[in-house]
Amino acid sequence: MQWSKTKKVLEGFLCEKLQGRVQIHATVLRKFHDSPGRVWITFDQNEILRASDVYYRREHEKVYQELKKNRELKPIPTSTNLIEGMSTPECKALWKASDDAEEVMIEQGIFETFHLYQPFLLYHTLSIEDALNSENVIIQAFAMFDRRLGKRRLRSIDLDNQTNPLILRFYQIRCEVEGIQLPKTEMDS
Repeated sequence: MQWSKTKKVLEGFLCEKLQGRVQIHATVLRKFHDSPGRVWITFDQNEILRASDVYYRREHEKVYQELKKNRELKPIPTSTNLIEGMSTPECKALWKASDDAEEVMIEQGIFETFHLYQPFLLYHTLSIEDALNSENVIIQAFAMFDRRLGKRRLRSIDLDNQTNPLILRFYQIRCEVEGIQLPKTEMDS
């Protein structure tokens, strides 16, 4: 699906009070190697979510190098057989460190554009129940803005065990625009 159509579909899911106030943007830096991109969401022209390939890759490398150092991981042994080299325990440990670095980045709210494009393309196929219960933090967060999530259900959502700041921020914005008073513990988080 083209980006313009995806954007229109997503913005069509916004509740009435967020229509025109929440906007989704995307750009690709075509003159750079590999055409890195940037995707961001604004609320009243203030950025509330961003994904930048350049920033993500730089920060991912820092976390990855730190994990390698802390775990004392060894380099992949030199081999003329690529398949053999990729199946070594050293290589598997390095892949695991990279995957763990990605999880750390997501928990910190640092995303690559892929992390937003993928859920954005999937969102329109989900019921509101599936979106709220998704394992993907982007889908869960965007569900807080969804017009299919009514005020009564919004009031009953229990986020006491929710630690992801993105989901909590989107919930807080939705409650504010709907005039729903947040419990003191949620506002302090």
